Amino acid sequence: MRKIGYVPIFLLFAFGAMAQECRVFDPELQATFAGACVNGLAEGEGFAAGSAEYRGGFRAGRKHGKGVKTWPNGDRYEGEFADDARHGTGVYVWGRGPWAGERYEGGYANDRRNGYGTYRWRSGDVYAGPWENDMATGPPTPMMLARAKFEEEARLAVAKEGTRVCREMPVGIGGWEWVKGTVVSLSGNLAGVRIDDPGKQPHAIAGAEVGRGDVVWDAPHFWTPCL
Repeated sequence: MRKIGYVPIFLLFAFGAMAQECRVFDPELQATFAGACVNGLAEGEGFAAGSAEYRGGFRAGRKHGKGVKTWPNGDRYEGEFADDARHGTGVYVWGRGPWAGERYEGGYANDRRNGYGTYRWRSGDVYAGPWENDMATGPPTPMMLARAKFEEEARLAVAKEGTRVCREMPVGIGGWEWVKGTVVSLSGNLAGVRIDDPGKQPHAIAGAEVGRGDVVWDAPHFWTPCL
Protein backbone atom coordinates (compact mmCIF):
# COMPACT_ATOMS: atom_id res chain seq x y z
CA MET A 1 0.00 0.00 0.00
CA ARG A 2 1.32 3.43 -0.91
CA LYS A 3 1.86 5.64 2.09
CA ILE A 4 0.21 9.05 2.04
CA GLY A 5 2.53 11.68 3.37
CA TYR A 6 1.67 14.58 5.66
CA VAL A 7 0.03 17.57 3.95
CA PRO A 8 0.40 20.90 5.79
CA ILE A 9 -2.96 22.29 6.88
CA PHE A 10 -2.36 25.63 5.14
CA LEU A 11 -2.15 23.78 1.80
CA LEU A 12 -5.49 22.13 2.47
CA PHE A 13 -7.03 25.56 3.02
CA ALA A 14 -5.36 26.87 -0.18
CA PHE A 15 -6.71 23.95 -2.22
CA GLY A 16 -10.18 24.53 -0.79
CA ALA A 17 -10.09 28.22 -1.69
CA MET A 18 -8.96 27.43 -5.24
CA ALA A 19 -11.77 24.93 -5.68
CA GLN A 20 -14.44 27.29 -4.38
CA GLU A 21 -16.54 28.81 -7.12
CA CYS A 22 -17.13 32.52 -6.61
CA ARG A 23 -20.17 33.72 -8.51
CA VAL A 24 -20.64 37.13 -10.15
CA PHE A 25 -24.14 37.85 -11.48
CA ASP A 26 -23.27 40.40 -14.19
CA PRO A 27 -23.27 38.28 -17.42
CA GLU A 28 -20.48 40.46 -18.85
CA LEU A 29 -18.14 39.57 -15.96
CA GLN A 30 -18.35 35.81 -15.57
CA ALA A 31 -15.06 34.57 -17.08
CA THR A 32 -12.60 35.58 -14.33
CA PHE A 33 -12.87 36.72 -10.73
CA ALA A 34 -10.24 37.64 -8.15
CA GLY A 35 -11.28 38.65 -4.68
CA ALA A 36 -13.08 37.52 -1.57
CA CYS A 37 -16.03 35.12 -1.51
CA VAL A 38 -18.80 34.70 1.04
CA ASN A 39 -21.07 31.69 0.58
CA GLY A 40 -19.84 31.33 -3.01
CA LEU A 41 -20.62 34.95 -3.99
CA ALA A 42 -18.22 37.81 -4.68
CA GLU A 43 -18.01 40.09 -1.65
CA GLY A 44 -15.95 43.21 -0.91
CA GLU A 45 -13.28 44.55 -3.23
CA GLY A 46 -12.55 42.46 -6.32
CA PHE A 47 -11.80 42.22 -10.01
CA ALA A 48 -14.03 40.47 -12.57
CA ALA A 49 -13.78 40.14 -16.34
CA GLY A 50 -15.55 38.64 -19.32
CA SER A 51 -16.73 40.64 -22.30
CA ALA A 52 -16.15 43.67 -20.04
CA GLU A 53 -13.97 44.36 -16.99
CA TYR A 54 -14.82 45.66 -13.53
CA ARG A 55 -12.75 46.57 -10.51
CA GLY A 56 -14.46 47.70 -7.33
CA GLY A 57 -16.95 46.72 -4.68
CA PHE A 58 -19.21 43.66 -4.63
CA ARG A 59 -22.06 42.62 -2.38
CA ALA A 60 -23.59 39.15 -2.62
CA GLY A 61 -22.22 38.68 -6.16
CA ARG A 62 -23.40 42.03 -7.49
CA LYS A 63 -21.51 45.25 -8.19
CA HIS A 64 -22.07 47.47 -5.16
CA GLY A 65 -20.30 50.56 -3.87
CA LYS A 66 -17.63 52.37 -5.87
CA GLY A 67 -16.08 50.83 -8.95
CA VAL A 68 -14.89 51.16 -12.54
CA LYS A 69 -16.37 49.18 -15.44
CA THR A 70 -14.88 49.26 -18.94
CA TRP A 71 -15.98 47.77 -22.28
CA PRO A 72 -13.97 46.66 -25.35
CA ASN A 73 -15.23 49.62 -27.40
CA GLY A 74 -13.59 52.02 -24.94
CA ASP A 75 -16.71 52.98 -22.98
CA ARG A 76 -15.90 53.58 -19.30
CA TYR A 77 -18.01 54.21 -16.20
CA GLU A 78 -16.49 55.22 -12.88
CA GLY A 79 -18.73 55.84 -9.92
CA GLU A 80 -21.27 54.27 -7.63
CA PHE A 81 -23.19 51.03 -8.07
CA ALA A 82 -26.07 49.44 -6.16
CA ASP A 83 -27.26 45.87 -6.77
CA ASP A 84 -25.45 45.69 -10.15
CA ALA A 85 -26.85 48.98 -11.50
CA ARG A 86 -25.24 52.40 -11.88
CA HIS A 87 -26.78 54.19 -8.92
CA GLY A 88 -25.62 57.35 -7.15
CA THR A 89 -23.11 59.57 -8.89
CA GLY A 90 -20.66 58.68 -11.62
CA VAL A 91 -18.89 59.58 -14.86
CA TYR A 92 -19.56 57.77 -18.16
CA VAL A 93 -17.24 58.39 -21.13
CA TRP A 94 -18.04 56.94 -24.56
CA GLY A 95 -15.31 55.17 -26.53
CA ARG A 96 -15.34 54.22 -30.22
CA GLY A 97 -18.53 54.83 -32.17
CA PRO A 98 -20.89 57.71 -32.93
CA TRP A 99 -20.62 59.13 -29.38
CA ALA A 100 -16.84 58.78 -29.09
CA GLY A 101 -15.38 61.27 -26.62
CA GLU A 102 -18.72 62.45 -25.26
CA ARG A 103 -19.11 62.48 -21.49
CA TYR A 104 -21.78 62.49 -18.78
CA GLU A 105 -21.11 63.20 -15.13
CA GLY A 106 -23.84 63.33 -12.51
CA GLY A 107 -26.61 61.34 -10.92
CA TYR A 108 -27.86 57.86 -11.74
CA ALA A 109 -30.82 55.83 -10.51
CA ASN A 110 -31.26 52.17 -11.42
CA ASP A 111 -28.85 52.36 -14.40
CA ARG A 112 -30.41 55.53 -15.85
CA ARG A 113 -29.28 59.14 -15.69
CA ASN A 114 -31.36 60.81 -13.02
CA GLY A 115 -31.14 63.97 -10.92
CA TYR A 116 -28.61 66.65 -11.81
CA GLY A 117 -26.01 65.93 -14.47
CA THR A 118 -23.74 67.48 -17.08
CA TYR A 119 -23.38 66.16 -20.65
CA ARG A 120 -20.49 67.32 -22.83
CA TRP A 121 -20.45 66.85 -26.63
CA ARG A 122 -17.32 66.77 -28.78
CA SER A 123 -18.56 69.97 -30.42
CA GLY A 124 -18.07 71.81 -27.11
CA ASP A 125 -21.80 72.07 -26.40
CA VAL A 126 -22.64 71.46 -22.74
CA TYR A 127 -25.95 70.69 -21.07
CA ALA A 128 -26.05 71.02 -17.28
CA GLY A 129 -29.38 70.46 -15.59
CA PRO A 130 -31.99 67.95 -14.46
CA TRP A 131 -32.38 64.42 -15.86
CA GLU A 132 -35.21 61.94 -15.48
CA ASN A 133 -35.31 58.36 -16.73
CA ASP A 134 -32.23 58.91 -18.95
CA MET A 135 -33.64 62.06 -20.58
CA ALA A 136 -32.55 65.68 -20.14
CA THR A 137 -35.61 67.53 -18.83
CA GLY A 138 -34.27 71.08 -18.46
CA PRO A 139 -34.21 73.88 -21.06
CA PRO A 140 -32.30 72.66 -24.16
CA THR A 141 -29.22 74.44 -25.43
CA PRO A 142 -29.30 75.98 -28.95
CA MET A 143 -27.13 73.10 -30.19
CA MET A 144 -29.56 70.56 -28.70
CA LEU A 145 -32.42 72.21 -30.59
CA ALA A 146 -30.43 72.20 -33.84
CA ARG A 147 -29.46 68.55 -33.31
CA ALA A 148 -33.08 67.56 -32.68
CA LYS A 149 -34.17 69.30 -35.90
CA PHE A 150 -31.43 67.57 -37.89
CA GLU A 151 -32.32 64.14 -36.46
CA GLU A 152 -36.01 64.63 -37.27
CA GLU A 153 -35.18 65.62 -40.85
CA ALA A 154 -32.92 62.57 -41.16
CA ARG A 155 -35.64 60.31 -39.79
CA LEU A 156 -38.14 61.64 -42.33
CA ALA A 157 -35.62 61.17 -45.15
CA VAL A 158 -35.40 57.42 -44.53
CA ALA A 159 -38.83 56.88 -42.97
CA LYS A 160 -40.16 54.72 -45.76
CA GLU A 161 -39.74 50.99 -46.25
CA GLY A 162 -37.77 50.19 -49.37
CA THR A 163 -35.59 53.31 -49.20
CA ARG A 164 -31.99 52.60 -50.22
CA VAL A 165 -29.62 54.09 -47.65
CA CYS A 166 -25.87 54.43 -47.07
CA ARG A 167 -23.77 54.89 -43.94
CA GLU A 168 -20.24 56.28 -44.05
CA MET A 169 -17.88 54.18 -41.91
CA PRO A 170 -14.26 54.92 -40.87
CA VAL A 171 -11.42 52.78 -42.22
CA GLY A 172 -7.99 53.07 -40.63
CA ILE A 173 -6.74 56.60 -40.01
CA GLY A 174 -8.58 59.13 -42.11
CA GLY A 175 -10.17 56.62 -44.49
CA TRP A 176 -13.85 55.97 -45.17
CA GLU A 177 -16.12 53.63 -47.09
CA TRP A 178 -19.87 53.17 -47.52
CA VAL A 179 -22.04 50.47 -46.01
CA LYS A 180 -25.22 50.17 -48.08
CA GLY A 181 -28.62 48.82 -47.17
CA THR A 182 -32.39 48.99 -47.52
CA VAL A 183 -34.89 50.18 -44.92
CA VAL A 184 -37.14 47.21 -44.15
CA SER A 185 -38.96 48.44 -41.04
CA LEU A 186 -39.43 51.39 -38.70
CA SER A 187 -40.02 51.30 -34.95
CA GLY A 188 -40.15 54.44 -32.85
CA ASN A 189 -36.95 56.39 -33.39
CA LEU A 190 -35.09 53.49 -35.02
CA ALA A 191 -34.87 52.22 -38.58
CA GLY A 192 -34.41 48.55 -39.41
CA VAL A 193 -31.84 48.42 -42.23
CA ARG A 194 -31.01 45.23 -44.16
CA ILE A 195 -27.33 45.27 -45.10
CA ASP A 196 -26.91 44.83 -48.87
CA ASP A 197 -23.22 45.75 -49.10
CA PRO A 198 -21.20 45.60 -45.83
CA GLY A 199 -18.11 47.14 -47.42
CA LYS A 200 -14.67 45.63 -47.87
CA GLN A 201 -13.60 46.04 -44.22
CA PRO A 202 -15.43 44.65 -41.15
CA HIS A 203 -17.70 47.23 -39.53
CA ALA A 204 -19.73 47.30 -36.33
CA ILE A 205 -23.11 49.05 -36.33
CA ALA A 206 -25.32 49.30 -33.25
CA GLY A 207 -22.71 47.33 -31.30
CA ALA A 208 -22.34 44.30 -33.59
CA GLU A 209 -20.30 43.44 -36.67
CA VAL A 210 -22.54 43.39 -39.75
CA GLY A 211 -22.64 41.13 -42.77
CA ARG A 212 -24.65 40.94 -45.97
CA GLY A 213 -28.31 40.18 -45.22
CA ASP A 214 -28.17 41.24 -41.54
CA VAL A 215 -30.84 43.62 -40.26
CA VAL A 216 -29.59 46.28 -37.87
CA TRP A 217 -31.66 48.71 -35.82
CA ASP A 218 -29.98 52.08 -35.92
CA ALA A 219 -30.70 55.79 -35.54
CA PRO A 220 -31.82 57.19 -38.93
CA HIS A 221 -29.54 60.24 -38.74
CA PHE A 222 -26.53 57.96 -39.28
CA TRP A 223 -27.90 57.04 -42.74
CA THR A 224 -28.51 59.00 -45.91
CA PRO A 225 -30.66 58.05 -48.93
CA CYS A 226 -28.52 56.79 -51.81
CA LEU A 227 -28.71 54.81 -55.06
